[in-house]
Amino acid sequence: MLRTLLALCLVCVLSAQAIAAPPTIESVAPAVGQRGTEFTLTLTGARLTNPQELLLYAPGVTCTKLAATDENEATVTLKAAADCRLGEYAFRLRTPGGASELRTFRITPFPVVVENEPNDDPKQAQHVPLNSSVAGVIEATGVDHFAVTLKKGQRLAAEVEGVRMGADVTDTVVTVFGPDGKQLATADDTPLFRQDPFVTLIAPADGVYLVQVRETNYGGGDTNRYVLHVGTFCRPTAVFPAGGQSGTEVSVKLFGDASGESTRKVKLPATGTVFDFHPQDGAGPAAPTANPFRVSPFPNVIEAEPNDEPKTATANPHGWPVAFNGNIEKSGDIDHFRFKAKRGDSIDVQAFAYRIGSPLDPVVAVLHPNGELLAANDDDETHDSRVKVVIPADGEYLVRVNDKRKQGGAAFVYRVELTKAEPGLAVFLAGQTRKSQDRHVITIPRGNRVTAFLAVRRDSFSGPVSLAAADLPAGVKLTLNPLLADEYLLPVVFEAAADAPIGGKLVTLTGTSGQPDSPIRGGFEQVVVLVGGPGDSALHAVAVSKLAVVVVEPVPFTVSVVPPATALAADGTLDVTVKVTRAKDFVEPLEVSFPSLPPGVECPASVVIPADKTEAVVTMVASADADPGNWKLVAEAGVARPQRGARDPLQVGMNGLGTGGAPPKRKGRRNVEGLPPVASEITPIRVAAPPITGRFEPVAGEQGKAVKVICRFDAPVTTAFTAKLDGLPPRAVPQLVEVKPGAKQVEFAVTVDPTTPPGTTPSLVCELAGIMDGQKVVYRVGRGGAIKIDVPGGVKTDASGKPLSPLDALRLEQKKP
Repeated sequence: MLRTLLALCLVCVLSAQAIAAPPTIESVAPAVGQRGTEFTLTLTGARLTNPQELLLYAPGVTCTKLAATDENEATVTLKAAADCRLGEYAFRLRTPGGASELRTFRITPFPVVVENEPNDDPKQAQHVPLNSSVAGVIEATGVDHFAVTLKKGQRLAAEVEGVRMGADVTDTVVTVFGPDGKQLATADDTPLFRQDPFVTLIAPADGVYLVQVRETNYGGGDTNRYVLHVGTFCRPTAVFPAGGQSGTEVSVKLFGDASGESTRKVKLPATGTVFDFHPQDGAGPAAPTANPFRVSPFPNVIEAEPNDEPKTATANPHGWPVAFNGNIEKSGDIDHFRFKAKRGDSIDVQAFAYRIGSPLDPVVAVLHPNGELLAANDDDETHDSRVKVVIPADGEYLVRVNDKRKQGGAAFVYRVELTKAEPGLAVFLAGQTRKSQDRHVITIPRGNRVTAFLAVRRDSFSGPVSLAAADLPAGVKLTLNPLLADEYLLPVVFEAAADAPIGGKLVTLTGTSGQPDSPIRGGFEQVVVLVGGPGDSALHAVAVSKLAVVVVEPVPFTVSVVPPATALAADGTLDVTVKVTRAKDFVEPLEVSFPSLPPGVECPASVVIPADKTEAVVTMVASADADPGNWKLVAEAGVARPQRGARDPLQVGMNGLGTGGAPPKRKGRRNVEGLPPVASEITPIRVAAPPITGRFEPVAGEQGKAVKVICRFDAPVTTAFTAKLDGLPPRAVPQLVEVKPGAKQVEFAVTVDPTTPPGTTPSLVCELAGIMDGQKVVYRVGRGGAIKIDVPGGVKTDASGKPLSPLDALRLEQKKP
């Protein structure tokens, strides 16, 4: 039934219209809105016509209106709830052609003011009210100025979100000038917000103050958007402690704000691991952006100075799990904490400093009760330390914390958590390139299939994992097989019925392992890099917990794989036939590939099926150590990319020169830009041990003479083959040999050139090509056989022609009369 629907799908409305492609968003303006209000964003990019919906990854903000201005611009009206979370919100725009890349906007507690140009000159500074969020763009070589009015003694905080906007490497500098024009404060990078700066100061006099924003190297461009929060809000550089026990109220000190150190009470949520803490004091509103704050289910221990020495280590009445909280308050400071543990305890000791915006580069060590080192670590995946220890004996142990660079200060706060390594898992979408969003959306044409690769990360356990998907779009089917204990990657096929509604959803994926009474569960996690840094690093990334799946209009082709009738033998080859079906007026060549192969199996990266052909043969090559077993094949087909340097014959005149006018149009040719690749059904393939084995007889030859090479089979062959000898030394030429059913060996006549280098070549292999169960196969037999080439007269043989070893040749010579 599905095949019939696929065929009907191909011949429907595709004959004349251009095929839709996914939208792409290049910029979002102003990319910020105020909590509790309705606001409008302008999206610019390509293929934005006929927007259908905004796929929002988090609650609290809803889309109330969506309209396209033209193909390259659309407007989105959003409504933010009065109690919605402040900060970053991720979304994708969906059109009939698919879903866009992931983009973001931010929610602020302050009214939003749009930057007005010109404001490069201080005399042109734009006056803005205190406690507002200014949405601006740094143009090339531009410097933006904003004016605020302050009373003497009033606090001023200015914070820029540039890289955090997720659009570009908008590395900004913020500077504040007083009423007399003198510079009062400036900042470039900060430990708390990395490339995004902030300053806080107390106004020395009544008057108008200027806040300047520029790119650090005086660069800029249309994508260098920022939000400047300016006002009297609290903006500390650090909070201490940097975490607390879930469900409790914690007393927190705020450091680094111009108003001085202050203390606040914070009520922590009952669940979760990270809490967005927006510091607030009595001198102004809360900070518009959060200080990271850890939430853990175990108690806090706060350092008590002096604790520089093991003998004065901070006491710990809780044992472990526990969280040690401290501050490397001066250069050379070292902190020690005590904890009791029993022999065999396996403890994960993890520091949080870099990840909570501290300038501290921690080095964490676990010490024996006598102070001797048990384990230590500097950097883990970030600059934060992490070390796992197994306790050798019952006793009281020590944790030592210091700064790698021997620096210190009020903001050098940290948190060290001692926990048991709990089993866990996460499901994610495996991608080819970490910094690319390519194929982060599952785009399924109606009546067709697409493939993707789901991967599982296991933490502190090994075992099979079962996957499940919830809330798939209507008409979409996904078959999920369990991942075995030694597997982490699963090729899957999403399939949309021919009558599936055009639409999309953010899908929940879960993984489960373990026993029913103690299951190990995990959800979907995908880290999307929005602003890349040097190498493989990310300056700004967003983690989402759902997979975008959309159904789009049909594409004019499908692909299928003819199931192999026989096994692929290790150290052999097997021809696999791939077929494509095109709509009658679709005349583009198609490129076919196999994105996932069994371990030890290779094939060409891609094969092009010309426009006038409907199938191709792809040769699978298995190495000698290919993993035997039953595996899955999925073929993928897409419109073939033009070869580098190739010229479209439609754009070349009859004499080979340009026509000088518009190129002629091919009848029925359509716009194929952005067509998603489609996939075949999952096709089983078996990798097996070679059905034919054998070995080479010892053989030696002389330069300039013919030699006979024999490969004996361990059992008679059951079908006809053409045998070829490979692995010979240079300029030694074999003849092909036809092998009949029942043969027990094959003999090759090899012509050795006079210039063939003498010596032993241990690389002979007999290649048998034939037909098995109607399919072309190649088996390789006797790999590693050796042939010795000697100078003329150098080969000694026995009566049967078998070459003799040097010792046997000497003995034979001595026996001669």
